[in-house]
Amino acid sequence: MSTDYKQMIFLNIPVSDIARSRAFYAGLGFTFDERFCDEGGACVVISDTITLMILTHEKFAGFSPRPVSSPAESAQHLICLSSESRAAVDALLDKALASGGTDTGKTIEMGDYMYGRSFSDPDGHVFEIMWMDVDRAMAAWAPEAASA
Repeated sequence: MSTDYKQMIFLNIPVSDIARSRAFYAGLGFTFDERFCDEGGACVVISDTITLMILTHEKFAGFSPRPVSSPAESAQHLICLSSESRAAVDALLDKALASGGTDTGKTIEMGDYMYGRSFSDPDGHVFEIMWMDVDRAMAAWAPEAASA
């Protein structure tokens, strides 16, 4: 394996309206790789190693070995994106709400080392946004901290 190789993640999700979903994800500040966009889907670039493929239900069904379910009715997945700070978590949630997303109302707060919130996109897919100070988390989770 080349030392230049970066493993990537391609998340594929079914959406009911490509144009609406494109507008939503653009509102979050994400870009698109137009080489992989057509009437059946769009390639949302989250980072240089994370790509979200938003696909029509028909196109998604062509890839999936299982029936397409409604993300508004059942959990299909939880997509968690890391953020650089607590403020960045809140800022992305604000962008999601301004772009047509919904606040799930779920906030996770663990001491001074972890903070997270979540939103649903217009189709109901849940995205978690999480900030964590790993050093503080490790200190809090250390065996000696548990016995204190």
